[in-house]
Amino acid sequence: MTITKAVRWTAVAVFAALVVLTIVAALGSRTDPLRRLVVSTLAERLDSDVELKAFSVDTFPRVVVQGEGLVLRLRGQPPGTPPLIQIASFTVRTGLLDLLSRPRRFRTVTLDGLIVNIPAGGLKRGIAQLTGDPEPSSDSAANAPREKSPIMIDELQTENALLRIIPRREGKVPKEFAIHALSMRTLGLAQQMPFTASLTNPVPKGQIETTGTFGPWEKEDPAKTPVSGSYSFQNADLGTIKGLGGILNSTGAFDGTLERIAVKGDTHSPNFQLDISGQPVALSTSFDAVVDGTDGDTYLNTVNAQFLKTTVIAKGAVVGIKGVRGRKVQLHVRIPEGRVEDLLHLAVKNQKPLLLGRVGLTTEFLLPPGEGDVIQRLELAGKFDVDAARFTNAEIQRKLAGMSHRARGRDPDDKADNVVSDLSGTFQLRDGSLRFKNLAFAIPGAVVQLSGSYALKSGALYFDGTVRMQATISQAAGGGIKGFFLKLVDPIFRKKGAGAIIPIKVRGTRDDPKFGVDVGRILRQ
Repeated sequence: MTITKAVRWTAVAVFAALVVLTIVAALGSRTDPLRRLVVSTLAERLDSDVELKAFSVDTFPRVVVQGEGLVLRLRGQPPGTPPLIQIASFTVRTGLLDLLSRPRRFRTVTLDGLIVNIPAGGLKRGIAQLTGDPEPSSDSAANAPREKSPIMIDELQTENALLRIIPRREGKVPKEFAIHALSMRTLGLAQQMPFTASLTNPVPKGQIETTGTFGPWEKEDPAKTPVSGSYSFQNADLGTIKGLGGILNSTGAFDGTLERIAVKGDTHSPNFQLDISGQPVALSTSFDAVVDGTDGDTYLNTVNAQFLKTTVIAKGAVVGIKGVRGRKVQLHVRIPEGRVEDLLHLAVKNQKPLLLGRVGLTTEFLLPPGEGDVIQRLELAGKFDVDAARFTNAEIQRKLAGMSHRARGRDPDDKADNVVSDLSGTFQLRDGSLRFKNLAFAIPGAVVQLSGSYALKSGALYFDGTVRMQATISQAAGGGIKGFFLKLVDPIFRKKGAGAIIPIKVRGTRDDPKFGVDVGRILRQ
């Protein structure tokens, strides 16, 4: 995606050098008048303000053209807009006979200290200004014959370049990419141009190596110019995203035109983790996406992720927001088949998960751009269900077993069952707090319904709800004199066909939960 931008706009930058070369080939080595002619021709041809600090030509034994301080500023750009192209120095080497050939041939072009500021307003407008051609209609683009390249470059090399993307939408913050090396071969506008590139991706920080082809150049509609290739993104540090940890490796391929680039790839992180839990897992994904080369927005057709015994399927978009640095990630996420213990392992510090069971989940996923911790920025809203759920905490399991016995009117001192329940509900995550509504689970003889919150970092629990029992209050007491007197209150708690509905509350933390009858609510009733 950004790779293609680097290639595309470096090709545009070298167009300015091609104009210089054409003039050199025609006029020879009269340096001072040649320098003035280069500046005036560039200014007229590219509709730009041009600076060229130093310029020299040597024609024996080979033609060597050198220059320093080449700056191009598009005319009519708003005040304060950075120059379109800056080249600290350039060197061109070729032979005298090569200049007489058709097309004129240049052996090597080397650019050092290249800075490209991709202009706002869209790809067509920027290219049209650079080439001096008006923006064509769609009919002229379709019918225009392809012209032969007047100039051919065997190899173009640039090092220490900087690509700065000025977004199409006003107010978005530019993004910068350091291009360590870019090489293009058989560079001309009428054929495919092989390239290789090495650049640093800022977030997550890592090295991208890519190879592919670019062109033939679609002069009438540059956004339709083909591009294809493959990439390798290795040892990316996920720790550069606050709240995440681990190393990411990715490989893939891209193909299409500059305005619509299809990308398919795979990623693998052997130690992905959320800082909130600090428990790494091996995470692998495959993805199929489309990238808008005019603004870098990415549309995810499908993402398939796998960790432990859980599969996550997602689709959505990664897009920019006006006036905000970074991008918004908005997804629809589905877990068709997973394990609740896997999710807890990723999100909770405890080595031993609180709950086991098969989980199904759907949620809307929103991660706004920003500098804060991922967990604090992340917003979720969805629903889930857990089949054959089982709590691993012995005290919780014991209390649930006792509740089950009482709910069926049995002696609570009997040996506790290995209580299994189904669990379901809706949830919302915001500001690091997980809020539940209609959280319900069934145990033999009772249904428990709760609503409340769970703080991901502190583990604090705050839930209120009810227990709907098959047995009445007197039956739950186990008979005897106590059960006899409790028959007086059975009518108070007998509602909607249940033996009894009792208000309860859950407080404490995930490590030390406190269950109890909500006496205050009983008195209010």
